[in-house]
Formats: sequence, structure tokens, C-alpha cells
Amino acid sequence: MKTGIQTRKQAIEEGKQRDITETAKEAGLLVPVFITSTVWDSWITGDDAGSKTEEDEKRRLRSVLDKLLYFIRVHRLNNKSNLIYFPVPLSRAGKEENVQLMSHLGPLERADHRPCITIMTPEEYDLEKGS
Repeated sequence: MKTGIQTRKQAIEEGKQRDITETAKEAGLLVPVFITSTVWDSWITGDDAGSKTEEDEKRRLRSVLDKLLYFIRVHRLNNKSNLIYFPVPLSRAGKEENVQLMSHLGPLERADHRPCITIMTPEEYDLEKGS
């Protein structure tokens, strides 16, 4: 019986997630952080205007991480959920949009209960949970 659940290592090897822990540490997060390829390809590197330099990618990623940090601080004041929804203003094709993202605080792996954060779209979380 196939469960559809894969390990973090498999997700990274298959290109479904990226490890952004080092940049997250620079931003102030102390746990491993991963981002889905959907968010990465659509909002970090996906700019139709041709602005795909490493510096542009790092700036966009830092924007996502900075917003996440802000919402973690606000969220923890009155909510204990492991899910945080947060909007991030990002540009694509020269047009700025408020992109709705979410983070999930959970175990690194099923057998490794150290905490980690995964950044994704709300739709990806719904698919992951089978909704």
C-alpha cells in the first residue's frame, strides 16, 4: 500500500523542496528551513522580466524570510498553531503582488522529531493533507 508520504531527503532529491537553512540562519531562524519548488520557481527565481541574478533571488528569499519572522513573532503572542499564513509582496513580470504563503512547523522526518519549518502555498498544504 502506497501512502504518498515521502521523506524530506526524497523531496529534496526529486526537486520538490529546497534547503534554505543557511539563508534562514542569516535572517535569524534557528531551525532548518525548507521551501517548496512551487514557491521557489514561481516567486524566488520566476521573474518573466529577466531579473534572475543570484542577488535578485537572495533579495526575494530574504523578503519571504523577513515576513515569516515578523508573522512568527505576532502569531506566537496569541496562537499556538504550527501553521502560519503570511502575505509577501513580490514582483513578477514587473507587477507587484501580495502572495499568500504559509509555513508549517513540524518534524524534520517521521523518525527525526527535531523541528523544522517548511514554506509553501496554502494549496500545497491542502494537497499534502489530502483535502
